[in-house]
Amino acid sequence: MSEHIELISTLATAFALALVFGYIVERFLKTPALVGYILAGVAVSIFPMLPEIDVEMTRQFSDVGVMLLMFGVGLHFSVGDLLKVKGVAVPGALIQMMLAGFFGTIFAMFVWDWTIGRAVIFGLSISCASTVVVTKALEIRHLMTQMDGQVAMGWLIVQDLVTVFIMVCLPPFAQVVMGGKEGVDMTAIAAQLFFTLGSVVVFVALMLIMGRKLFPLMLQKVAMTGSSELFTLCVLAIAIGIAYVATALFHVSFALGAFFAGMVMRESKFAHRAATNSLPLKDAFAVLFFVAVGLMLDWHIFIDRPLEVLSVVSIILCVTTTVSFSLVVILGWPLHTAFTLAACLAQIGEFSYIMVAQGISLKIADESVMSLIVAASIVSIALNPLVFALIPRLMHGFVTRYRWAKRAAMRSAPMTNLPSATPRSQLRGQVVIAGYNEVVPGIIEALRAANLSVIVVLSAQESVDVLTKQNVPVLVGDITDPMVLVQAHIASAAALILPLRDTIASRKAMAVAQQLNNSVKIVIRCPRVEELDSFDKSENVTVICDQVATSYAMAGYVLETLKIYPEDMEKEGEEGEELVQTGVHAREIFEREYQRIVEMIRGTHPEPSNDTATAKKENS
Repeated sequence: MSEHIELISTLATAFALALVFGYIVERFLKTPALVGYILAGVAVSIFPMLPEIDVEMTRQFSDVGVMLLMFGVGLHFSVGDLLKVKGVAVPGALIQMMLAGFFGTIFAMFVWDWTIGRAVIFGLSISCASTVVVTKALEIRHLMTQMDGQVAMGWLIVQDLVTVFIMVCLPPFAQVVMGGKEGVDMTAIAAQLFFTLGSVVVFVALMLIMGRKLFPLMLQKVAMTGSSELFTLCVLAIAIGIAYVATALFHVSFALGAFFAGMVMRESKFAHRAATNSLPLKDAFAVLFFVAVGLMLDWHIFIDRPLEVLSVVSIILCVTTTVSFSLVVILGWPLHTAFTLAACLAQIGEFSYIMVAQGISLKIADESVMSLIVAASIVSIALNPLVFALIPRLMHGFVTRYRWAKRAAMRSAPMTNLPSATPRSQLRGQVVIAGYNEVVPGIIEALRAANLSVIVVLSAQESVDVLTKQNVPVLVGDITDPMVLVQAHIASAAALILPLRDTIASRKAMAVAQQLNNSVKIVIRCPRVEELDSFDKSENVTVICDQVATSYAMAGYVLETLKIYPEDMEKEGEEGEELVQTGVHAREIFEREYQRIVEMIRGTHPEPSNDTATAKKENS
């Protein structure tokens, strides 16, 4: 095959095999597709009849996938979110890496009789989880923007920063264990550490101070051109460019550099569009990361050294998860957060390969360590979905057997309770709004103008800061969970507004709310006309359909602007008369309906005034 099409051949083969194996495991094994992507890479090394894939080229593509994936994470993760979990992420990650690394080192030295250099590299490599795997796992389960997901991401960010420090310390460590003839220059080592740590601090400071102003401004300027291609190009240039600069100049990993790029871009009002535009490329290149992991495996290790592979997997699944689980519980966080984090850390990935690769280059490790780590990594990644699936059963077993687990399960994470400063007057006759999107700010403003108190229930942390600055009480949780509605004092609420266009969630929330308060007024936003019938009709339930409201409003304002009156309309009959009346007097009707809803929330049902009834007859 011509060398000129190696790139095309590699992409075509990787994507085709990933599609086939991903479909098989998703469809028949009920396992996330990423396991199939790994098997696609393994299959290339096992079956020689399959087309060859350029391993080095695939690894570089996978690096791009890591950059875009972490850039997307940063777009949904603010500095405030990071600071909220620093109390658990910073001490937890440091202690977890230290204990896991120490146990792995001792195990390798006394069980396998390895040298101290090999043992330390082994211990360090099993102490850090794969950011890519955790990110995909959280995205699949919609946990990325929830508190449990943010604790996991904060934990991994600390791991990444610690890994940067470890990579700096490995060369002098190698000099010590190798016993260099010239000895160890401690001054040079201290200078190198100071330079690297200073570079990291400078990079983070530049991103948080200058980047938060510069990159959003760049997006805004490019967006004003109206070119979708230029906007997407700008997003990719910033994501990949910053990741490259972070590595080349500041000695920060690609993943961490791209993450900070996304985090500062979150300040832009075009952040959602940036995430949407980069999504297809992010998914495509992330697939290549998992294919590259499969390509790294020498499958003979499962035959030659099965017990060693099983031992490493057992350490990852038992020791690392137990340590991280215990730390989260000890630090006072809820039981479900501890289980989620333990499941996230029950695997190893890209940083483990980087650690071993540096150990090999320093001649304190060899290829056998890399084969063992890669094999254990693939097994642990493949088992990771099963670990997540076991969380509900494990939680139930722990809560029913152990008192400490029951107490931990009853703990509340930050923002899962209303602020203690919330006045009691706001917890009677209040309006509960479930979710936050483009229509909610207007709803809050209108309700406050009518002297109604408001409580907003968010499924994620994204808009907490915005609402807190407006002195709006915020509760984070699932609106379909009865306990969340109890925390929002739904029993004494006047109304529940469901503004998100999620029919299934709205129906569940409506049913739960009616069980807790059968007199609460419920206003629901429905995206399509055909979904109107899915809601039970009740005098306490009002369903507003986007299609109907937008159609009548736009048509009504056009007719009013053109001063077209009923006698000028060609369409006749009762239906036409009603449509024209609704159109010509759209503003009056909308104003009257708004006032009616306000009065309905307050508990009264006013009849149209005589003036209004007379006006309707005259207009007809």
